[in-house]
Amino acid sequence: MRKKLSFRLVAGIIVLLLAGFAAGRWLFPAPRERIGGPRYLIVNADDLGLSEGVTEGIVQAWREGIVTSTSAMINVEGAPEQVAAVRAAHPDLPIGLHLNITTGRPVLPFGQVPTLVDASGQFYSIDMLMERLPEVSLDELYAELRAQAERMLFIGAPFDHIDYHEGLLMMYPPFYQVVRDLAREYGVPVRQPVPESVYGHIQLPGGGAASAILPKMIQFGLRHPILAQELMSGMTPTALEERAALLNAEGIPAPNWYIDANFGNASVENFIAILEQLPPGVSEVMAHPGLVDDQLRELGGGYVEQREAELAVLLDPRLPAALAANRVRLVDFSFVR
Repeated sequence: MRKKLSFRLVAGIIVLLLAGFAAGRWLFPAPRERIGGPRYLIVNADDLGLSEGVTEGIVQAWREGIVTSTSAMINVEGAPEQVAAVRAAHPDLPIGLHLNITTGRPVLPFGQVPTLVDASGQFYSIDMLMERLPEVSLDELYAELRAQAERMLFIGAPFDHIDYHEGLLMMYPPFYQVVRDLAREYGVPVRQPVPESVYGHIQLPGGGAASAILPKMIQFGLRHPILAQELMSGMTPTALEERAALLNAEGIPAPNWYIDANFGNASVENFIAILEQLPPGVSEVMAHPGLVDDQLRELGGGYVEQREAELAVLLDPRLPAALAANRVRLVDFSFVR
């Protein structure tokens, strides 16, 4: 039986969790120094298919706002029908695959992926899954994620890139190997695995938190300090950089930058600040626009009303002018390929 940790040891581990990400801003900038040249921006709306309201909001943000692509969470109830309908109605909307192992049910029968689901056949929440990472079968993980890819193709929605719901597939190295395997198999780009918040090039006027990942890591470290200590070696800025280097070595395209500052900080002022500080190269801003409905309230994982706030920002008429003023060109993942 594990011994109870002293307060000093717990505090030390939490400090390491905080310092590991924060140190990247000062100690690890060299491999990702700003490159010269023009600036390109992908505005990707995650979670197409999560609910009818989310799907409607994403399409509106693409038709009337600055969203340039989306990615579909194809496993949840109603998603295949919604995504197929969007593809048929808007064939020019680029759609990626939003790999998901923490919300809803798997595509495969739950008996084929027992290490990924609870007793009811639902995916574990991200908090519960993090407790079980060493026990997850990578064969089951690959089978489920490949089934999600095949469902996209089956409904007539070929995907132009791969990204990941709630970030765990990127944070945990064995899982990210499976992501890379899928990207090579289907010949598509992936989301850059290193959040820009590691470097801290972008600061928000209101001082909002610029990391979507760090809060989850802190909470996990508080609840499970021993396991957090065991896993942190694969979740440091250096380890994230190594993942990006593997993409280059394996010929898997990805944007130069993954801008996570928009998450939870939606305002026109903040988005314009992001545009003003955008590094040269190709950046992706992760967005979550949507309209609130009952299914979103059930599956939204605490990010519900914020989606309507993001939608309002992405539709704001001041953003096209800010893009032009800062000489930022909107593109999608086909530009990366």
